[in-house]
Amino acid sequence: MDTSYFERLPESIQKLVVDGLDAEVQAGLEKLDEAKKSGSLAAEQQTAIEGDIRRAAELRNRFAPA
Repeated sequence: MDTSYFERLPESIQKLVVDGLDAEVQAGLEKLDEAKKSGSLAAEQQTAIEGDIRRAAELRNRFAPA
């Protein structure tokens, strides 16, 4: 993925996007953990949440590698 357009954004906007993706990953992990503990998660719901977490993490790593 070409990230040159992202790198041209002001630094404050880049930080906002990366922080948002970090928050999305964290919220997804917490939601997944809570649902697993309560047993209220169907297999397809778990797969969907895991996919969302994976996509957000991949985007985050493309924009701001660790």
